[in-house]
Amino acid sequence: MTRLELNDELTIVTAADTVQRLRPYLAGGAELELDLSGVTDIDTAGLQLLLVARREAERLGTSVTLADPSDVVRNLLEFTRLTGELEN
Repeated sequence: MTRLELNDELTIVTAADTVQRLRPYLAGGAELELDLSGVTDIDTAGLQLLLVARREAERLGTSVTLADPSDVVRNLLEFTRLTGELEN
């Protein structure tokens, strides 16, 4: 399993760069663990990115799991009722 740290913002501003960062791991079939402890801001674009990464990994026969979500990530997951969808 490959652990990848995502830090600072996970927002519309950083979504494209984050996708580019994740793409090689997913294409290579790596099981990814995303360390979200350093995420200080997340919006719906960041949330969508996490959902799409998870679904794309499943489609490719691998997995993306979330590790140590920061308070802002956890709060958004709880607010949107997606905690069960994204957390293991």
